[in-house]
Amino acid sequence: MAILTGELKPRERLVEAELIKRFNVKRFTIRKAIQALVHLGFVEFTPNKGARVADITDEELEDLYCVRLSLELLAAELLIKKITPDKLAVLWKVHKEYVKAVESGVLEDMVMKNEEFHQAIYAMTENRFLADNLERLKNGIFALRYNAYVSLDIPQASIIQHEAIIMALAEGDLEKLKRCVRENIIYPKMIHEARKPKQPSPEGAKSLVNGMLRDKRETNGKAIDDTAFEAREVHSVGIPVDEASVNISTKPRRS
Repeated sequence: MAILTGELKPRERLVEAELIKRFNVKRFTIRKAIQALVHLGFVEFTPNKGARVADITDEELEDLYCVRLSLELLAAELLIKKITPDKLAVLWKVHKEYVKAVESGVLEDMVMKNEEFHQAIYAMTENRFLADNLERLKNGIFALRYNAYVSLDIPQASIIQHEAIIMALAEGDLEKLKRCVRENIIYPKMIHEARKPKQPSPEGAKSLVNGMLRDKRETNGKAIDDTAFEAREVHSVGIPVDEASVNISTKPRRS
């Protein structure tokens, strides 16, 4: 739970001695728990280095979402064929509990009830291999999902999305169900990408630099040729330049 709520951060080392003291359990219990977390995708273990909370790069995130979304849509196809009034009743029950958790504002309750909702859907497909792989993929982006929960609108939006999923299942509308599932799955990723600082493109950076070079620069009382200054600045933002062709004039500016 400490990983799900962000108490343990991505890439944070899991030191056995510290965990034993913190949870007041034996070393064997800690090692068994770490092994289970590795299997679930929450923790990475490297020989001679130990265990640390899992992390994921932006490139890996794209790959993971590509696979996860495909499997989520497959789960939707399987579930709509096997949905029953009893299964719908279970989903409504979990959904109502999630709504209460959101209303309470307790992060831990919100996270756990959201997990329960998705786990219920996976289990209802009655395909163990699909359910296991979806669970691992979901756990692989727990940090992103936790950060999404910090955003005030995410829990409220997910209430609407979960309800739409249940309604689509009740109506037996596969296309509607797929649209609802897709929206619910990619929404945290969209929030994550919207929060990332925007990096200027090389063309944009060059344009910015050129705009700054309308006037001559002076350093230590000596004029620097605009072309040389531009080349240095453009190079500093990652735009390749032919430095051999750059000439810097250190002659005093004539009045």
